[in-house]
Amino acid sequence: MEALRVQARKACDDERFRRALWRHCRYVDGAGPADLITTVHPGDQMLEHSLRHFGDANFAVSQYFNVALQQHNAAQQILRHAFPRDWIHREVLDFACGYGRHLRLLRLAIPAANVWASEIQADALEFVAARFGVHAVGSSADPAAFDPGRRFDVIWVASLFSHLPDALFRGWLKALLGFLKPEGLLCFSVHDERELSDARLMTPSGIHFHPASEIAQLDHAIYGTSFVSHRYVDEAIASAGPQATSRLRIPRGIAGQQDLFVVSLAANDRMATLPFRKGPWGWVDAIGLARGELRIEGWAGSLDDGRIGEVEVRLDGESFRVPTDLARADVRPVTGHDRCGFEFKAKVAQAREVFVEVSAESRGQAALLYAGALKGS
Repeated sequence: MEALRVQARKACDDERFRRALWRHCRYVDGAGPADLITTVHPGDQMLEHSLRHFGDANFAVSQYFNVALQQHNAAQQILRHAFPRDWIHREVLDFACGYGRHLRLLRLAIPAANVWASEIQADALEFVAARFGVHAVGSSADPAAFDPGRRFDVIWVASLFSHLPDALFRGWLKALLGFLKPEGLLCFSVHDERELSDARLMTPSGIHFHPASEIAQLDHAIYGTSFVSHRYVDEAIASAGPQATSRLRIPRGIAGQQDLFVVSLAANDRMATLPFRKGPWGWVDAIGLARGELRIEGWAGSLDDGRIGEVEVRLDGESFRVPTDLARADVRPVTGHDRCGFEFKAKVAQAREVFVEVSAESRGQAALLYAGALKGS
């Protein structure tokens, strides 16, 4: 496993990878490639989880950053729609930010001086403050003890409520709503009950909590894995206080899996007209370079429109357009379309290292399906 970690750190710090990631960044007005930081903390559990799952550094790093891109796209659509004239001056709290998967892109979209990060893991908070130049606010296991000392225009909470038991789900919802400005928005993601492997596990109250997660360092009694019904979330929002005047639910709004809720304190429901797009999504299922031949297989589609028609494969910067016209019934539940598969083959000089980049684009949004160096045998 340590060898994989070393390979992943090398992949993250590869200048070719940074340039590839930059090509997929949207909503980064005024920033440049040199502003993008791809270094990942050695203790980042999200990357560690991917390394264990895939057993391959390039796959893990690609997945880690592709989720970051999709989170960034989601958050920026909301921020810019809610505050169209002055979004760049709004103050944003990334709560339960971890080691900064989303923060590294958020700070490219608005000044770091307008970004606050909060996290219960002290080393993670220290890392994001030092590396990304944002304000740091310590968190705790008790919602009542949390006090950032200010209010925010937007509080972004990705993949925390999807891990909380009932009391903490309600406690943090009430606490965070209390730290919004009058026109503020609370954005948080949940696992919908449809994601449960067995629907019979859902309780009458509408929440199922399992005391286990990918973060072994946190107490699983307070941070496990939870699944909730729409009714449960609506009731929890209503019981959090009269200040929550409206809410918007975006099914599978985060990484094609978690539902995204946007709760507004403003009397006018401006989020009802949000033209939200989830963007392209996909994956490289298999990639190999042997005996002078590179072969790539995978799928890609739009989470909004279904088929996108093609992906782009880059080999050391040389671009190839590859049609997504192969039948993939297994991804129809994700994209709503069968014809999303692709296959690519190319001759590569034996024993040569080649940097491979696979991208999907749809209506101005881009997904990084794979990026990394391969060496032929």
